[in-house]
Amino acid sequence: MQFKAAMFDFDGTITERGAYSPSKKVAFALCDLAREIPIAFCTGRQLESFEKRGLTTLLEIIKPKDQESFLKNLFLFAENGAIGYAFDLKKNKFKPFHKVSWPNHFINKKKLKKILSDAIKEYGEVYENAHRIVIVMRTNLHDYEDRNIDDVYKLSDKIYAITVKILKKINKNYEKFVHIGNSGIGVLVCPADGDKDAAIHCFAKFLQRKRKIKFDKNAREILVMGDSPQNGGNDYYFLSGKYGTPFTVGYLNKKLKLLKPVLNEKGKRLLNEKGTFHMIKSLLED
Repeated sequence: MQFKAAMFDFDGTITERGAYSPSKKVAFALCDLAREIPIAFCTGRQLESFEKRGLTTLLEIIKPKDQESFLKNLFLFAENGAIGYAFDLKKNKFKPFHKVSWPNHFINKKKLKKILSDAIKEYGEVYENAHRIVIVMRTNLHDYEDRNIDDVYKLSDKIYAITVKILKKINKNYEKFVHIGNSGIGVLVCPADGDKDAAIHCFAKFLQRKRKIKFDKNAREILVMGDSPQNGGNDYYFLSGKYGTPFTVGYLNKKLKLLKPVLNEKGKRLLNEKGTFHMIKSLLED
């Protein structure tokens, strides 16, 4: 296998567009991959949300005899990469090994949350949940089971535009301090040093230190997969090519020179979980 580790965005990459949980075939494929190499999920979700709608679903699908080997090689970078976790088999829970801080020298986090909450109330709300580092905004269609996903994306785009305008007003060079990610189902503001690209670098350093796995300076031996690499997208930095070898199963940003689409044997693009499943199976067959 040409890769020594793999990192996946979750929503829209491991799952179908608009779905909360992965399918059985993707869960089985991830389990097979984790037997070969360490895998990490890098998501805007906080730990508790990933455990509830991600890990629990995966473990319900994966056979009990395979769960230990899967968890042994499983890592999580939650809150867009701001906090890194390894799974502790003895305590049966994720244990943090990496965490960045909110840049209060740019703007106080509580103050920014209030500004954003007032500004986006027509389209959504600041998500007051268990996020420890980042600020998350969700649309006012978030909890509706019969929602039209395209309507959700439109509201998310409006929240993103408002957030950019506010941060530019605070400091035109705001990207030195914070990054904004639009996943389509919500918008996230995270520390610039705690975004998904930094998570790839952190993952490589952790594996070098703890597993004695060697990577080059850009960690090209790590497969990186996401679906939102457009400018302002939640995977823009993740799939920028600064670290890892990036593939998209969603938007194809041609400005990102190292970014490649996932293609089937006939050269047709495969999107979302279909593309991720195809890539994993291709790796396992090599």
